Amino acid sequence: MIRFEKVGVRYTGSDAPVLSGVDLHVPEGELVLVVGRTGSGKSTLLRAVNGLVPHFTGGLLSGRVTVAGRDTREHRPRDLADIVGYVGQDPLSGFVTDTVEEELAYGMESLGVAPAVMRRRVEETLDVLGMAAQRNRPLSTLSAGQQQRVAIGSVLTPHPGCWCSTSRPPRWTRPPPRTCWPCCSGWCTTSA
Repeated sequence: MIRFEKVGVRYTGSDAPVLSGVDLHVPEGELVLVVGRTGSGKSTLLRAVNGLVPHFTGGLLSGRVTVAGRDTREHRPRDLADIVGYVGQDPLSGFVTDTVEEELAYGMESLGVAPAVMRRRVEETLDVLGMAAQRNRPLSTLSAGQQQRVAIGSVLTPHPGCWCSTSRPPRWTRPPPRTCWPCCSGWCTTSA
């Protein structure tokens, strides 16, 4: 599912690479936890999975990163959106709509998922997140924990092959079913 082959990342003006010689294979169905000190490259590693590195963060990427056979150097994040979900450290800055329900549907709309399928997945996700009562709430009025759950839900509804997050895993009202966990700052999980 995810493969790093001799991957290195060096940002402009930096004396040392953030990542160097990373070889990693995450097969389908695996859950991976990336741990390390601040500045050790955890977020850079996870951003390489969906192509944010190098397409948006800049820097020089060496080696090769592939997800489901797609080379992230050749595919921009929008071209990987159907197979990789990503949740950053600040969920509110990543939201593109105004309400919980709209945010959960947005990714699927962008991918052209059929309306009936979207409706079912939004309802399932609201249930898993324990947020059905907040469906029409403005995202800006939610607590930080609720915003994180919506951000994770918004990457799960399109059913990507994997997803990554640079924030701590949330405390779920109840654990989501394993089928919802498709990669894991990191944390990353791949669908089985």
